Amino acid sequence: MEMKMDMKKMASGVPWLDQPVMLHSSRADKCKLSAEQCAYRNSRWRYWYQADHVYALNTVYLMCAVIAVFAISNLLMRYAPEWVKRTRVWRATTSTSRYMAYRGYRFPVLRYWSPCLGVILLGLAGAVFFLAMTLGPKPYYWPTDANYGSSPPIATRAGWMALALLPFVLVLSAKANMVSALTGIPPEKLQVFHHWTSYAMFVLALVHTFPYIIFHIRKGDMVKQWKTSVVYWTGIPALLSQTYLTVMSLPLIRNRFYEFFKATHMFAAIIFVVFFFLHCDFRLSSWDYFIASGVLYLVSLIVAHVRTYLMHGIHTATLELLPSGLVRVAVPTVVKWTPGQHVFVRFITSDLHLLTSHPFTISSVYRDPDTTGRVSELIFYIKPRQGVTARLAALARKRPGCKKKILIEGPYGGVSAHHLARFDTILVIAGGSGGGFSLAMVDEALRLTGLPADGKSGPQGRRNLQVVFSTRDPAMAEWYVEEVESRLTHSTELLSDAEHGYETSVSVHITSRPMTSQSMATVDSGRGSMSEERKKMPVESTTTGMFSLNVHRDARPDVPGLIARTVAVAQTQTAPGGQRKRIGVLVCGPASMLHDTRNAAAVAQARAMEGDVEELYLHSEPFAVVKAV
Repeated sequence: MEMKMDMKKMASGVPWLDQPVMLHSSRADKCKLSAEQCAYRNSRWRYWYQADHVYALNTVYLMCAVIAVFAISNLLMRYAPEWVKRTRVWRATTSTSRYMAYRGYRFPVLRYWSPCLGVILLGLAGAVFFLAMTLGPKPYYWPTDANYGSSPPIATRAGWMALALLPFVLVLSAKANMVSALTGIPPEKLQVFHHWTSYAMFVLALVHTFPYIIFHIRKGDMVKQWKTSVVYWTGIPALLSQTYLTVMSLPLIRNRFYEFFKATHMFAAIIFVVFFFLHCDFRLSSWDYFIASGVLYLVSLIVAHVRTYLMHGIHTATLELLPSGLVRVAVPTVVKWTPGQHVFVRFITSDLHLLTSHPFTISSVYRDPDTTGRVSELIFYIKPRQGVTARLAALARKRPGCKKKILIEGPYGGVSAHHLARFDTILVIAGGSGGGFSLAMVDEALRLTGLPADGKSGPQGRRNLQVVFSTRDPAMAEWYVEEVESRLTHSTELLSDAEHGYETSVSVHITSRPMTSQSMATVDSGRGSMSEERKKMPVESTTTGMFSLNVHRDARPDVPGLIARTVAVAQTQTAPGGQRKRIGVLVCGPASMLHDTRNAAAVAQARAMEGDVEELYLHSEPFAVVKAV
């Protein structure tokens, strides 16, 4: 039944594959058992010669169905008429889906923050599918009353389902991938599915492997199989390399040994795919899945490399170490991007990991060169930690203003300018290194001042912009105050059109210094950077102006309360045209901050469902992209 290679085939010169090599093996079958035994052997859930159709294709159908649901949702969100989006059914559906997309859970003992509820439910659905397909059909091993075959049924079905996951594991690992193009989900948010499909594939590979060992131990020829069967010689390296990839990708291990894993995972992945390919040995339609995997992954690589090398080309980055300890990287470019996007940067120098690229969130906004008369600058503010970020800081300290040649891949993620223009209230929340993300959002909000919530030209009522930044580092807080105040003070749109601009408030929280007062300073927009005298202003002193800026010592921001108050205020107001307010929440920071923000946004969906507000939208930026350790 299952094709094997004996010692004679090894003399053919191609010891790893059966001869002659074909794309598919034959499905011809002649059962020599009794009629009753043949009927038992050839039933749908046990028949080896159709196992790829029953188990592998059903796995593909499941994955494609999930992708199709999100692709259709993406199309509806983009192109559905406004009157449809204002109906109660649409509002209820959107609020429910957003609740599941935002709600997360925290396990303090394990220091673990779960993915959102929707991702958990998808994972549970996948687990139920694979458990049902693996453990549901019987038997697990062939009966002993006849020679039904040398492949235990449970091993057969687990192997085919593991193989069917291969194209999706590879595609979900790519940054410029087809799933993101269809669903609109940024590649960094698909990483959780890349990890989970990889884990499922590994568990199925184990379920595929051990029944063979048990079967041959019972049969008494395990030693012979180990010495003579190339199936084992190809399967063991594939399983070992897959084990390495799976174990090293666990968050606790990956975060600790990120640079090492990043440098070795591609080599391990190649070893895995090569030996997995040889192990399958063109059985039935097994090689079709490798062809699909290769085509989809290569297309993703080609798209990414065409953008990097041909469209973007080589750039020059200028490094500067700021008094706050941050490294400022400025890159003049003609590349276009939207707020909150990130790029992967490869430094073309041997002292900065030439062979690997590193993600950095963009802290500036794109300006049209035809309007400004000069090219835009990609600005990154990088917190030195270890690895390449520590090397960047050392270079900038040794040679201020030094220049390095780089390649840029991306941009990825972000929030579209059209989407951002829809919101009447924008709440920007950031922590630590996420401050750069928030600066880009502030810049974009000010650039959009005067545009109505539908993104078209015309008069616009006054909107609200709230910025909350939290850090343990006083130097970083001082840097942030100077940066955000400079942007607000010198915003041409804000100063020239107070009626149609943003009512802006900024709160900076320093969580590591002794508290001297509840609020150390309140400043207005009509003056320059915060002076020492203004830093010492008592809390009672308030100044009205175009924006307010508050610095709090030893006080963490109450993110849930902030979102709840923002929604409560919006409930009492209406946008131009009598519509309810639209609220956009944009957050980037550590896991605890993202967790609190997501859950508060999830709770607030009840207000959107009831029509108290038109919508509440959350965009969260993974902190791992920002810190780029």
